Amino acid sequence: MAKKQNTKSNTKRAPKRKKKKRDRRSLLRTVVLVLAVAALGFGGVFGWQWLASLRVERIDLAGYQHADSTALMELARVDTGLVLLDVDPAMVADRVRRHPWVRAASATRWPTGTLRIVVQERAPLVLVMDRRGRPAHYLDRSGFAMPLASEAIYDLPLVRGLRERYHPVRRLPNETMREFLDVFARLDAETNALVSELEVAPSGELRLHTTPAGARGSFQVWLGRDGFEEKLGRLRAFWHQAILPQPDQRFSVIDLRFDGQIVTREASE
Repeated sequence: MAKKQNTKSNTKRAPKRKKKKRDRRSLLRTVVLVLAVAALGFGGVFGWQWLASLRVERIDLAGYQHADSTALMELARVDTGLVLLDVDPAMVADRVRRHPWVRAASATRWPTGTLRIVVQERAPLVLVMDRRGRPAHYLDRSGFAMPLASEAIYDLPLVRGLRERYHPVRRLPNETMREFLDVFARLDAETNALVSELEVAPSGELRLHTTPAGARGSFQVWLGRDGFEEKLGRLRAFWHQAILPQPDQRFSVIDLRFDGQIVTREASE
């Protein structure tokens, strides 16, 4: 009978021991969690105080080629020694975008004390000539003007007769020219290569001069004011069908201003 009583007593104690172990493990997890939260809180406070006192130690500029780095730094208006958290990256990027060569800009603060500014420059599409026939400035596909860069050498179509003056941050107000630039930027390489010069007539219409066709020289092409994508497609087809196969054929004018038609005037001897 004694052995049976001991067995029952041991059976009763086992669940109690297991419960105590679970309680200890639960308590230990709670203590660890509290310590971890306290450590994170302490680390967060310490980290915030460190960041709040961190100074700008270095300014990195990247992505520029033609834009002058000194001018970009002047536009950014950030000096080393400033509190890093006091520098607004969005405002810095907005100021840098005011440079005529800059299409887009971004600024990033790094916990190393570095402010990194990355710019994307505009791509010149045409070269505008002044009234004396001298290079004045470039235009990109959106109609923004960029000043000449001494180290930049581009083989671009020339634009003559443009009356609008150069402005460093405003788009060209001439809607006809802006439409042409947008179309011209999307042309295939073969059609693009046909354009040598572009002239803005006093009437506001565009007149194109083709690349020289052998000894016949360049052809004058009237484009009008709109519909340039379709008209340049017609010019390319006419080039392959009527100009290249007939080396003796000469035209003084190729007129594309009429819908779906090509009106030509043959050059006299």
